[in-house]
Amino acid sequence: MPSVFTQAQLQHLRAGDRVTYGGVQWDVADYSSYDDDDGYATEEWLLKTKNARSYYLLREVDPEEEEPKTIVNWYLSEEINGARVSGDNFSDNLQYTMWRVMREGERPYPHLRALGREFYFESQTAGKYWSDAGKSSRTTWDYWDQDHLWNLAIEAWEDGDIHFYSTKKVNPQDFSEVKTDTKKASFTSTSERLRKSELKETQIIMAWILTIGGIILMIFGGW
Repeated sequence: MPSVFTQAQLQHLRAGDRVTYGGVQWDVADYSSYDDDDGYATEEWLLKTKNARSYYLLREVDPEEEEPKTIVNWYLSEEINGARVSGDNFSDNLQYTMWRVMREGERPYPHLRALGREFYFESQTAGKYWSDAGKSSRTTWDYWDQDHLWNLAIEAWEDGDIHFYSTKKVNPQDFSEVKTDTKKASFTSTSERLRKSELKETQIIMAWILTIGGIILMIFGGW
């Protein structure tokens, strides 16, 4: 069973943190979230390595799942070149035609090929995407292979961008050594030490004021 503690750790990852997967340490470069009006939502973490390889770790909440215990899914996604995706007509250049088809609400292609696999259309979503850069809208078409092990996701953004992703399911326990940003932790620790130091200095000053005040009262009280 997935570790609840590990899931909680993964959900709290933010830019600057690190996590280990597949024996490799990944840096968290960005965090964002997405939701639509039907209750579908995802959280997304951009993971990068020193050799510039990158993946997206996704946490999906799908209200259409039949079993409540499987309503949360975790995926690892890698962006691929749109030229590697084709339809039934191999003359189609989908990376240039797909954005218009998706954003204008046309009927999805029922079948696509990519990376030597056959994919079949399953669902689509349209909603808002939130990140540090602000809010945007995107339309997503999801395709799955016959064994439902690999996903092909296509995202069409309102600014004209289109992205293709190859995605597989993962388990939270596959990740380990979740580490928060040591610089942030050090900054917090330093700030806390400064705050405590300032508080101590204030207490000492107040004690001296009370002592001097007491002495003055004793002197003048004797007159």
